[in-house]
Amino acid sequence: MSLIMVKFSPNGKMLNSLLFDAAMDGDDLLLIQDGVLYAVAKPELVDELKERGVNVYACKDDLIARGYDPSTVNANVVDYEGIVDLIEKNPKIIS
Repeated sequence: MSLIMVKFSPNGKMLNSLLFDAAMDGDDLLLIQDGVLYAVAKPELVDELKERGVNVYACKDDLIARGYDPSTVNANVVDYEGIVDLIEKNPKIIS
């Protein structure tokens, strides 16, 4: 299992596409910084990842900082303690 961290916005970042393609069944994918915008602007991508067995998380504080209500996104919302738990849980981190 791996933790894949996406921090760039959906605006044409090829790296993000590579990270999403690398996500496999059982992996955790964490949307942080501007990456949380995927949970808002691209809910269909979040759904696709979840259908592939990927656990999708979004940073609560990053959503709030960008003016979004964390309860409206289609991802597991985590605080900083939850992010630390994800980092400790996964032996491999891809960012």
